[in-house]
Amino acid sequence: MNRENQDKNEKTMQAELIYNPSGGQVIVRHELGNVVSFLERYGWSVTLRETSKPSEATKLAHHAVNKGARVVIAAGGDGTVNEVANALVGTDVALGILPVGTTNTWALQMGIPALNPMLPGIQAVKLIAALEEKIARPLPASYYRKVLLNAARVLIEGKTVPVDVGELSGRYFLISAGIGLEATIVESVSLKEKRALGSWAYVLTALGSAYRYPSTKVCLNLDGKVLNVSTPLIVVSNIQLYGGMVAIGAKACVNDAKLDVCIFKGDGFFTFAQHAMKILSHRHFKDPNVEYYQCHKIVVESERSLPVHVDGEPFTRTPVTIHTVPLSLKVIVPKIVPTNLFSSATDSSRQQKP
Repeated sequence: MNRENQDKNEKTMQAELIYNPSGGQVIVRHELGNVVSFLERYGWSVTLRETSKPSEATKLAHHAVNKGARVVIAAGGDGTVNEVANALVGTDVALGILPVGTTNTWALQMGIPALNPMLPGIQAVKLIAALEEKIARPLPASYYRKVLLNAARVLIEGKTVPVDVGELSGRYFLISAGIGLEATIVESVSLKEKRALGSWAYVLTALGSAYRYPSTKVCLNLDGKVLNVSTPLIVVSNIQLYGGMVAIGAKACVNDAKLDVCIFKGDGFFTFAQHAMKILSHRHFKDPNVEYYQCHKIVVESERSLPVHVDGEPFTRTPVTIHTVPLSLKVIVPKIVPTNLFSSATDSSRQQKP
């Protein structure tokens, strides 16, 4: 009988679901019960945990790893995904995603169904969520339910693949690290603004900040190649998509052991607007005021200290050293992912069912 129980436990997918409720969407919390029931119908055993303060998702994920979980599911935005991933790098535990945050860049890049705050109608759904908070009762929300259950289906039907992450000062990132203007924008946007405007909060803040943000003299060492440039913004990308909207790191692969570095040069609002237009039209590679490199290690020193963010969360200031940690994180992705995200050199035999 004990052997039968042991075999049953080995077949059961032990998972922990870590939810960040800071976005204030009680309606999402209610729908998570449906997700847990859905996964359990497919033989998963899921424990739901809620965070109550910043960085707690990392601690909860560490605890899940130590308890023997095979999958840890991050329910939130890019910040929550980053916190959970920081506990899973270098382990055999896979990262699953239920993307319900302000920005869901990793999920959108991988083709995982996600709440997309840039689409029409999302704000109306958020108004329903705000009303729900006031009356303390769940209201019907087929939109949330559909997205969450479709994302949960990826956990069941998808595949587990190893991917690279970036690292600086002991912090890992899946998406990008931004230095200068972008990090200043991230610092300036409040939680209240993010909840009210979604990703548009960043766009509006960028428009207000770009015209007065100066270039700074920066020395970069890219795998031994030294560059001296004057720049307001450097983006170090692990994936192609940026902010859930545009492909700044358009040549990036998630398993090539490299990070993609995009250096924007020039001052003022009109230069910023020109950069934005060329990024939207995928022509920034041809812009003489943009330099693009792929490398393993980046050392950044600047004339004045510049803010640095990782995956959309303020983190530190220059000087910094950033490097790639190849194939160090297992992630669950859809069966079919954009082919240009994965280098053909990767051994496909390492892809497996979660």
